[in-house]
Order: sequence, then C-alpha cells, then structure tokens
Amino acid sequence: MTPLAELLADRIRRFGPLTFADYMRECLYHPVEGYYSKAESKRFADYYTSVDVHPIFGRLLARQFVEMWENLGRPAELMLVEAGAGVGRCAVHVLDFCEAQLPAFYDALRYVAVERSASRREQDTSRSERHAAAGRFAASAEIPARIPVGCFFSNELVDALPVHRITVDGSALKEILVGLREENFVDVLAPLSTCAISEYFAAQGIALGEGQHAEAGLEACDWISEIGRRLERGYVLTID
Repeated sequence: MTPLAELLADRIRRFGPLTFADYMRECLYHPVEGYYSKAESKRFADYYTSVDVHPIFGRLLARQFVEMWENLGRPAELMLVEAGAGVGRCAVHVLDFCEAQLPAFYDALRYVAVERSASRREQDTSRSERHAAAGRFAASAEIPARIPVGCFFSNELVDALPVHRITVDGSALKEILVGLREENFVDVLAPLSTCAISEYFAAQGIALGEGQHAEAGLEACDWISEIGRRLERGYVLTID
C-alpha cells in the first residue's frame, strides 16, 4: 500500500467505513500525501487545463475582469480571488497582461491566489514575486473573510470538491461508503450519513430509480454559500 492508502485503511479499521466524500477529500487534499498537496514536479504529468496551454487564456480572463470592473463603476480597488490557484500560472498570466496592456486596471487590482497546499503556494508566490512587491498579489491558504468589491473565480475546481456517492436499493436511498476487505478498498452500502443528502436531491427535484447511482455535492453547496456570504458586491465566475 502507498502511505496514503495505509492511512486510510488504518482509519477504516479503527472507525469503520468512510463516506466517499471523506475518502476523496483525503486522496486529494491530505496535507502531506494528498494529490494536490504536493509540489508540481512535472508539467502535464497527469492532466492539463487551458491555463497550462498558453497565456492567451489568462489574457482573455483579464479582458473579462476589466469589463466587470467597468460594470462595477471602476472602483479604486477590485479584489480578484482565485480559488484553487495551484502553482500560479493563471495569476501571472493575468497580472503580466494587465501590467503591460491595462495599467489603470492593474493599479486597481488586488489579486489573491487561494491555495491549500503550502508547497504550491510557494511556487505561486515565486512566479508573481514582482506583482507582490507592487502590492498587486498575495497568496493565501484561505478565502478572504471579506471581499468588498471583486470577482471570485476558479478554473477546474468545483468538479474536484468531494462528493457523496448515492444509490437506490430496495426503494430507499443508500450511501456507498468505502470499506476494507482483505486489505482492499470496497464499496459498502449503508444508510445515509446525513439527512442533508436526501434534502439535496429533493431540492434539485431528482428522484432516482432502483439501482441508479448519483453524487451529492454537499461541499460544493457549502462552498458557494460561503462565497455569497463573503463577497459583498461583484461577480462569481466558475470555469469547468
């Protein structure tokens, strides 16, 4: 087993099966062994997104941010909050373009790159060192508590938030947990771990049939609600 697999297996041995959301969260975001917690060692190693392909993606985003800024009345300060900023390619593409081509907008910018991984935040900060010195960039592990005027945006993040796996068995909603059998991870059917799951499907107007499988993105719901509480005026842009 890998170190992370052993950690998960030991947790299951001690406390019983995990929800898939907990399992997914540890696989992706465990502070030491999680996939997104490690420094990026090789570009395009497992996947790539538009921001990895060419700076044009960041430049087009910059044009969109300018339009938002103008629609908001050209405030003296506009906070751009990027969630899941990774190693900072998007930030440097946006900021470099604004500095060179959109100086008035650049002077109003405060770009906050939110990234859980300490090693990736270091890469992020290193890339945008010049902009940080100009007071236009900062890296953070957390979303700012208050965003007075700005845009909260993310690229390929929402689909990486943990989900609960659900099925219908015997006409009842059941949750598919992650258990352990002979040192292998296996699916385990169990009652719902929280009533929020049934409320989620009811709110979406989704009625599953016998044997159907679905995912409940409770963390995504909490995430967007929290953004709504912190963003006082502005825009939310999610790209997936």
